[in-house]
Amino acid sequence: MTFFWKYIFSSIWLGGFGMGTIAAIYTLGTEGLPYLIGLIFGFALIYYGCLRAKIVYIDDHYLYVSNFRTNIQIPLENIKNVSDNVMFSPRPIFIEFNNETEFGKKIMFIGYTKMFLFFSTHPAVQEVKNRMILDKKHHR
Repeated sequence: MTFFWKYIFSSIWLGGFGMGTIAAIYTLGTEGLPYLIGLIFGFALIYYGCLRAKIVYIDDHYLYVSNFRTNIQIPLENIKNVSDNVMFSPRPIFIEFNNETEFGKKIMFIGYTKMFLFFSTHPAVQEVKNRMILDKKHHR
């Protein structure tokens, strides 16, 4: 789903709303400026919730992260914190690292689609936390 949200949805929404904004400003003049404000606000939300997204896979010892061009492998012991934002759909999940990675100290990925989460934590957050606990037990 990351590819869809990051590239397809973002392109269609920004392209469509952008063209609509240009048409509104062209036909309405300054009365079309609220559409420009909506476009800027929409871009900020899409950037926050979609464009920064990475693809993430996990096994018993590593987190595999990709931005569709670069793939990296991060030891689970480098994970500092895992959280999600319950106010957005699709649900962005954040992983913060102890040490800098090729993608920075914090990444975001879009959790798999899970119906009826409402304000509860996404199951992928708990899955990563459980893998972290198992990895710590393994390294003792």
